[in-house]
Amino acid sequence: MGVTTNGAVLNRGGRLRRWAIVAANAAITVSILSYLFRHVRPGDVLDLLRNADLRAIGMFAILSLATSGFRLWRYRVLLRLSGYEAPPGQLFLIVLVRNAFSDLLPARLGTLIDVYFFTTRLGIPLAAAMSTFSITFVFEILALAPLIALAAWRAGAGGALSAGGLLIGGLVLLVGTVIVLALMPWGFGVVAAVVRRWWPGRGQWRERLGKVFEDTGTEVRRVQAAGLYGRVLALSVLLRLGKYASLYVFLYALLGPLGHAWSELDPARVFLGLCASEMAASLPISGIAGFGVYEGTWAVVFQLLGFAPDIAKMTSIAHHLFTQAWGYGIGLAALIALMMPIWRRRQASPAGVAVRDHPVAFYAKVVVAGVAPALLAVAIAHLPPPVAAHAAGPADRPSAAEVQALGAAGAEFGGELVFDSTRSGTFGIWRVRLDGSPPVVVADSPEHEMYPDVSPDAAWIVYARAVTLSKRSPSEIRICRPDGSDDRRLADDGTFPTFLPDGRSVLFERDRARVMRVSLEGGEPQEVFPGPRGFGGYAVVKPRVSPDGRRIVFISNRGSRRGWQVWLADLESGAVRHLGAGCEPAWHPDGRRVVFIREGGMMQGTGIAIRAVDDGEPTVLLDLDAPLGHEYFPAITADGQWLMWGACRPGQHDHLAYESNYQIFIRRLPDGPPVRVTFDGWNNRWPKRLPTP
Repeated sequence: MGVTTNGAVLNRGGRLRRWAIVAANAAITVSILSYLFRHVRPGDVLDLLRNADLRAIGMFAILSLATSGFRLWRYRVLLRLSGYEAPPGQLFLIVLVRNAFSDLLPARLGTLIDVYFFTTRLGIPLAAAMSTFSITFVFEILALAPLIALAAWRAGAGGALSAGGLLIGGLVLLVGTVIVLALMPWGFGVVAAVVRRWWPGRGQWRERLGKVFEDTGTEVRRVQAAGLYGRVLALSVLLRLGKYASLYVFLYALLGPLGHAWSELDPARVFLGLCASEMAASLPISGIAGFGVYEGTWAVVFQLLGFAPDIAKMTSIAHHLFTQAWGYGIGLAALIALMMPIWRRRQASPAGVAVRDHPVAFYAKVVVAGVAPALLAVAIAHLPPPVAAHAAGPADRPSAAEVQALGAAGAEFGGELVFDSTRSGTFGIWRVRLDGSPPVVVADSPEHEMYPDVSPDAAWIVYARAVTLSKRSPSEIRICRPDGSDDRRLADDGTFPTFLPDGRSVLFERDRARVMRVSLEGGEPQEVFPGPRGFGGYAVVKPRVSPDGRRIVFISNRGSRRGWQVWLADLESGAVRHLGAGCEPAWHPDGRRVVFIREGGMMQGTGIAIRAVDDGEPTVLLDLDAPLGHEYFPAITADGQWLMWGACRPGQHDHLAYESNYQIFIRRLPDGPPVRVTFDGWNNRWPKRLPTP
């Protein structure tokens, strides 16, 4: 009874430990992903995946399948030495299933699925299967160690991580792996002796298990004596290069559409980030199926390596999600195929000779096998990208009444309108008189010039130039004269600029998290908000400065789980206040009120509201009905007499889409009639008044 009680206690303790590990992994997954999704919107991750470069995805698929082919080749070399010729088709399916299972269990225990399929599907003895698994496991580490050391040396002093520390770590890993490899046959013998003497349970089970480890050591000695370590190492290095090349290419697939070039993704730094994430996900407690620690490590390490915080967090989720879905998808398909009767009847046959190829022939094949998928991937990379035609939508013909209203308003408006528009095929900065004459270009290039603002003395126009239309595209702040002359760059890595009241400095948004200030004379931008403590990790977007220059309003995802929220910040004290739900706030020139876009309860989904920043409730300033009743981009002129905005028809709400057809309107405050300024088929946004000199 004592034995039974002790056994029950042991079983109960084992179950408790297993459940504790499952609970710990679940807690890690939930906590880390919850933290990341506090800083990254799920929609942004989906946009990143939806807009991924299809050519790079094709390159990823080729390199990923080639990596599985290299693993297949290495298995065949080792199994042949053990005396077995495995059917290549069946073995390739086992490799695909192995890849899918590797992340399902902690500490990469899922890779043991190899041993199961070798013995049950191929009829290979357990000792040969275990030796093949053990040797490949060690050689994977052995192949990784010099790559880490080389990448650390190549990365140099870039980023916040110590290149020297990484180099030493890689060399220590290399030396340790070589020692393990040399002592592996002896080690299996020691394990066999320990099992036979100390393993709990019946003597026959101890003997059987000890025999398995002893036979495995014999198989390892056979590989060692055959001099195949060099071949296995070559295939292991090729496998590692293929794997990390595929992951590198998919990272570009995510970031390429944002405007990032290959040259911006230093292979050494990316490789170190990928290795750190994978090693963390291989820990015994790393989250469910690796989700959690992998993303958290990626986000931290890629920031230390010099990547922008939002890019590091977004790609940590999108990259892992896609690559896991890819692995599980083809792994599940391979598992279904392995269950089919045709594969059940095929088993490994006796190998005629242990070593088939002469060393020169073997290594020549290795070179060809490595170069061929690389050349195919490069060929795909050089395919021309899909070209989308950006034609104008249908233009409206102004009625006689609209022409008359525009002329009358233009006579009183006291200047021109500056706005951004897609009328050249990309966004550019344009200005237009309010007399029906066509717009005149201010700044336009093959990239995208957006978000104009006019200096208080009307001498300058500041704007952002972005490589692509992604929210996280590389972008710079530029300034020019109203006629487009004297165009120059003010700052890198910024968007949505606005002049300070003195006209000598510009505020702008950086990384969707900080508000920076730069002088018109140039120099290094300085952060003015939120400072070292940040804004709780939430977004800080589209800042506008008050007429006295002391406060800003901006939007953030802080304050609600749904929709943008308007916030007020004091630039001197750093104090912040939540003003409520809304988007695109702009100051009234009295400095006591702000106008903003309000959603919900409006006739066409949006309207323009106004509220006092110190107290009071928002009231509707403008809410028009169809056809052009979806209002956005509000602004009020410096004299407080005119409201400017853009409006579109239903279904054309995407601010950045070429298909959207926002038109510019003005209205004399407090209750003048809306006056339409543009009548074209382009996307026209962010109007500002350029006062008459």
